[in-house]
Amino acid sequence: VDRARLLRKENSKMINLQFVDCDPWEAPSLALIRRLRAAVDIPLGVSLAEAPKSNAECRAVLDAGVYRLFLPLDTPEELYLTYCGAFTSRKIIPTVDLTFDFAAKLPMYHERKIERLAIDISPRDGLETEGMEWQRLAAIGELAQKHNIHLTMLHGVRGYPELKHLQDLGGAFDSLVLCRALNENRFPCQLIWREVEAMAAFETSPASNLWTNPLEGRPHV
Repeated sequence: VDRARLLRKENSKMINLQFVDCDPWEAPSLALIRRLRAAVDIPLGVSLAEAPKSNAECRAVLDAGVYRLFLPLDTPEELYLTYCGAFTSRKIIPTVDLTFDFAAKLPMYHERKIERLAIDISPRDGLETEGMEWQRLAAIGELAQKHNIHLTMLHGVRGYPELKHLQDLGGAFDSLVLCRALNENRFPCQLIWREVEAMAAFETSPASNLWTNPLEGRPHV
C-alpha cells in the first residue's frame, strides 16, 4: 500500500499487479486489492500468470476494484473472446507477442469490437532502439490504428531512449506497463523524486510526509 501511494505521488496513471505465488481471485489477494483500491485514486491492472477458469474468477477480481485484466500469452483465443463478451474488451485484454499474426487477426478483432491488445516484449528483455523490431512495431501500430484498436506495451522499455522511441512511433500505442526499469531508476524524472524523498525523511510536518495520502476520505473518480 505504501508503494502504491508513492507511485501515485510520482504521477503514475495506473498500477499493474502481478501475483507470482497465488492467484488474484484467492481471498488474501482480493483483500490486498481492496486495500490498494482504497489507498489510491488511479486504476489497478492485473497481469495474470494463468487464465481464469470461469467467469466467477474474473468477476471476483473485477468486483474487488481491478479495472483491467491482462490474460497470459497462452490463453486460448476462444476463451478470451468468451470473457470479452461477458466483461467487455476494456476489462479483459489479450496478451500477444511479436509472433502474433496481426494482419490476419486485427480485422476479425475489429468486427468483434475488440478495443485493446497488449504486446508482451519481456521474453526479449527489451528492444534495441534502432533494431528491426521497432520498425515492425511501427507497422503494427499503424495497422491497429486503421482498425481502431489500442495497444499497450508490456515491458520491453529499459530506459528513457526506448520510452521516447515508443512515443515517437505514434499509431495505436497509447500506454506502457513498466517493470524492471522503473525499479532501477532508469528515467531522469526519478532523480527528482529520490531527492524529494531524501528531504522528506528529515521533515516532521505531516504535510511533507510522502507516505501521507492526500486523497484520504475523498471519493474516487
